[in-house]
Amino acid sequence: MSFKNIIITFLCLWASRSFAQNIKGTIKSQSGEAIGFANISILNSSNVTVADKDGNFTFDLSKGIYELQISAVGYANKVQKIEVADQALTIDVTLSDNTQTLGEVVVTANKREEDIVKVSTSITSLSAKKIEDTRTWGLGGLTALVPNYTYQELGVPFQQVQSIRGIQVFSENPAVSTYIDDVNNIDILANGFAFTDIERIEVLRGPQGTLFGRNAMGGVINIITKKPTNKQETFAEFSVGNLGLVRNSFGFRTPLVKDKLFLGINAFYQTQNGYWKNDTTGVANADRNANGRTVGGENNLYGNIYLKWLPNKRISLTLNLKGQRDWSNNTGFFVSQANDSIAFANPDKINLARVGQHERNILNSSLVAKYFGNKFTLTSISAYQTIDLSFRDIDFPGIYHSFYKSAIGEKLPPQQVYSQELRINSNSDSKLQYTAGFYGFSQVGYEPSTNLVQEYTPSYYAVFRNKANNLGLAGFGELSYQITKKLKATAGLRYDYERREATFNGVRFDPITFIPDPDAVFANGTFTIVRPDTVVSGNYSALSPKLALSYALNERSNIYVTYTRGFRAGGVNSQKVPSGVRQTFDPEYSDNYELGYKTNLINNKLSIGASAFLIQWQNLQFFNLVAPGTFARTNVGDAQSMGLELEVSAIPLKGLQLDGSFGFNETEYKSFDLIRSNFFTGERIITPIGGNRLSNAPSHTIFFGAQYEYAISKKLKAVVRGEVRNIGSYYTDIQNKIEQPTYTLINSRIGFVYDKYSLFVWGQNLNNERYLAFGSADSSFGRNVRTAAPRTFGITLSAKF
Repeated sequence: MSFKNIIITFLCLWASRSFAQNIKGTIKSQSGEAIGFANISILNSSNVTVADKDGNFTFDLSKGIYELQISAVGYANKVQKIEVADQALTIDVTLSDNTQTLGEVVVTANKREEDIVKVSTSITSLSAKKIEDTRTWGLGGLTALVPNYTYQELGVPFQQVQSIRGIQVFSENPAVSTYIDDVNNIDILANGFAFTDIERIEVLRGPQGTLFGRNAMGGVINIITKKPTNKQETFAEFSVGNLGLVRNSFGFRTPLVKDKLFLGINAFYQTQNGYWKNDTTGVANADRNANGRTVGGENNLYGNIYLKWLPNKRISLTLNLKGQRDWSNNTGFFVSQANDSIAFANPDKINLARVGQHERNILNSSLVAKYFGNKFTLTSISAYQTIDLSFRDIDFPGIYHSFYKSAIGEKLPPQQVYSQELRINSNSDSKLQYTAGFYGFSQVGYEPSTNLVQEYTPSYYAVFRNKANNLGLAGFGELSYQITKKLKATAGLRYDYERREATFNGVRFDPITFIPDPDAVFANGTFTIVRPDTVVSGNYSALSPKLALSYALNERSNIYVTYTRGFRAGGVNSQKVPSGVRQTFDPEYSDNYELGYKTNLINNKLSIGASAFLIQWQNLQFFNLVAPGTFARTNVGDAQSMGLELEVSAIPLKGLQLDGSFGFNETEYKSFDLIRSNFFTGERIITPIGGNRLSNAPSHTIFFGAQYEYAISKKLKAVVRGEVRNIGSYYTDIQNKIEQPTYTLINSRIGFVYDKYSLFVWGQNLNNERYLAFGSADSSFGRNVRTAAPRTFGITLSAKF
């Protein structure tokens, strides 16, 4: 064969693989009616289109195997595999009514889009519909809905404690990592974004260190908002309720240039009063205007803008800007009731000398760039986050205000976080699948509890300042290999390195008189540094491996066994400790061993997920007495958590959907002691902790929800929903002194949907259960607690076009 013929043959073969084939399809209901304006996307690609009014759609695809995801309002989500060969392809898609069939669930737990049944991780996935049905307006709404998940907050959503399987936080670094649209909220202060226009929430239970890195010891909350497509969509929602609730949201998504440029905008405003009445009876130095005031109200204003550009079929660029302002002049930030006995006896009363105020502003910006090759996807995620915070007249007890160098109650310098992730994923249908990448971040932070002044007199304040300067780098990789048609093995590894630096001052106490001696003061309007700031740094590293085996019993059933590891970074104590005592503390680690099973049965009318787990928590970080009169965070010891989880969804008859979850959690701190001292005598007090239950780890969580939808006419339907959530007893403190007994919440939602409009009446905690929303983690410093909200109810009107 001549060289010329070889070249011609090669070009013909290349053309046969490269030239796109025209794929045509039609979407119909089970009765054969066309379903117009359905969304069709190809998983792990930028290819997205919308069917016309007759249900017809087209794609131009090169030779290969693809998975189509098809969704339409009122129908169950469907994933359909197709193979494109050398000729045009015509496909028919039949969708089932979502009152008859459960939708197929796609998740991104492995940094790529996959069927949830085939992922070897315990995952709760909440669709946009389920978020709306359960009225999940914030992370607190996940309690019990997700097995072995609990949520507590110290007055505001950006000061909260999330716990999964008993693994929780005792510092500003969370134990459950939260991602919003691929961007990691580095610390707790970054949480509290409003839930509006959400596409999906994925809760990954158990350590996820290999792919998600730092602070994923307990798991990951992955929040995905709705993106604009070729379909123009508008929504508006208005809610009012008791406690002065007003909640309004609006959104608009549209193509600016069909198939090329898309815009999405949504906004949200909420205001709600607190449920506590302040009583200054017997309170020393109380503000005379504070008595009788309502405490715990807050206002929230949120905006989100998307701009998505597809310059060609292989490249996707998404620019996103999210901003939120939270403010209150009767704040619940950092305030609490004196102890659990007082709180349970008078759950709607608090005793503050002053009623404070706060304001937080947060701005998240990100650029996600993707290149979709024939067999791989390249992803770049660049993000910048800035947060500023101010507060004033916070009765902790003792009166505190934000301060850095100029004025009482001033805004702290902005916390700034830059992060960059570069990642490559396989996207072919080969036996070998891979994910690999690099991640880095830099953070300048001003944690609120260590950047403030304590008021001694109205003109004299002790100053606490703490500037964090942190840097992190990581490399990660994960391989999955299909050993046989049914058996798959997965192995992964991540290496993290962090450098953390703190510049701080503090207050010393005379060992005999206990008279405070601050390193800096603000007196008579003048800021004075008495002793120079202290600068301390530490370097930390961690390896996070993962191993998994999964076996497909059939196309819709999977059993798996996994080992995963998570870690939380070490750090620097922002209080000077005596010579010879470590100023830094080491990372924590969690090792998770898990056996799980997932299945969809009876033509997707029943789904079951079950798991058993054992977590060994090592080098737990907690405050301990390290020298006379000096407390610092150290690695005090180990702990263990083990349990069972079950999630079931079923549609036993048309229109009726039943959802249930159950979590059982048995936990234990291993043998270690807490060392405290008597403030007046200086006597050391040793408290054995071994054998105690982990704090904020309920013995069980139970959720049961039933929803019935009845079609009155072709456009009008009635919806009735009821829920029961039961949370087992737990202790809020490590000493197991502050107990929250088992409690039950009953929720309901009843309304009508007419075409594109809906009207619902809803109630939360209808049985008016009074329980703790927060309790002190260390009762040796006091038994401060916060009661949760009483019965709430309201009405919601929404429209979608």
